[in-house]
Amino acid sequence: MIYVYIFALIVGGLLLGASLILGGHADHAVEAHDGVAHPAASGDPQGIESFLLSMLSARFWTFFTAFFGLTGLILDGFGVIASPILAAVLAVAMGLFAGLFASWLVRVMTAESSNSAVAASDYVGKTGRLVVGFGPGATGKVRVEVKGSTIDLLCTSMDEGTYELHDEVLVVEMDGTKARIARTRISAP
Repeated sequence: MIYVYIFALIVGGLLLGASLILGGHADHAVEAHDGVAHPAASGDPQGIESFLLSMLSARFWTFFTAFFGLTGLILDGFGVIASPILAAVLAVAMGLFAGLFASWLVRVMTAESSNSAVAASDYVGKTGRLVVGFGPGATGKVRVEVKGSTIDLLCTSMDEGTYELHDEVLVVEMDGTKARIARTRISAP
């Protein structure tokens, strides 16, 4: 049985090394009618279906093989456990755990991939300072910070007041690419 562990460790290790060097790609990609691969984030099966689907992925078998071989070699090959049957059961269990955990972890990480693109809804509720003042019916410019970036937006007011340079304002809504703003403080007369 020791040769099975060594073979599994070599094959799994080579596959893991190749995926690290060459870069891995998501196993769960759905090819659309336009010929472009799109991640199947919202349509991924849950529960037992997800478990069974994970066992069909190359990622699962790569991690299973590597950790099955490593565990079996350590437990049986180095004599850590006297029973070869117990060593085999523990090696299979470790391989299953490693393969399923790796598949689950990649699925979670790709589902929660960060999207740094700023949507119009990201501006709403943000406060900013005017960099160009304006009067009734005119357009000004407000500087807001969204997702770690400072962005200047054209803006109009919700009321008919005059807005001065450096006034603090609130983005109430977006009208296309133009912000509709309101004062954050009422100025004393």
